[in-house]
Amino acid sequence: MLWLGFGIYTIFIILIFWFFIIAKLHIYKFRHYSVHIEPVTKTLVTILMILALTGYYLLFSSSTIGTDTRTVEQTISTEIY
Repeated sequence: MLWLGFGIYTIFIILIFWFFIIAKLHIYKFRHYSVHIEPVTKTLVTILMILALTGYYLLFSSSTIGTDTRTVEQTISTEIY
């Protein structure tokens, strides 16, 4: 299940960064119109990288939580009142 989530998340991140790179190319064509375009673009790529790495960390940390499985015999408990 980890590898399925890893693959889906990787495809999602690749699509986001692909759209960002295309937008960055178009934005840098018009960077002479405003001095704020380059700093905002650098800030946005930093935020995207932090979010992508945080997502990978959460994906790997959540996959190790539920690995303790029990058999039917281990879950049956006899309660005496």
